[in-house]
Amino acid sequence: MKKILAGLVVFIVGVTCGLIFAYGPLYAQSSVIAEGGIMSKLDEILSEQKEVAAMINSMKEDIEMIKIRVTQMQ
Repeated sequence: MKKILAGLVVFIVGVTCGLIFAYGPLYAQSSVIAEGGIMSKLDEILSEQKEVAAMINSMKEDIEMIKIRVTQMQ
């Protein structure tokens, strides 16, 4: 009975270790690198966010200029 239980424990540990090695952190890292599209998409999003930030700053400057003109007219 002890031999069967020991064999079952060794089998379960072996299967668990195999799954960890097959689908663990190394698998996730290699799949991200293999896709490559994720990083390019993130770079695209970053550049678009920079453009939006630049447009917002431009609008803030325009609003400040309008504010100055309105106060000078009063």
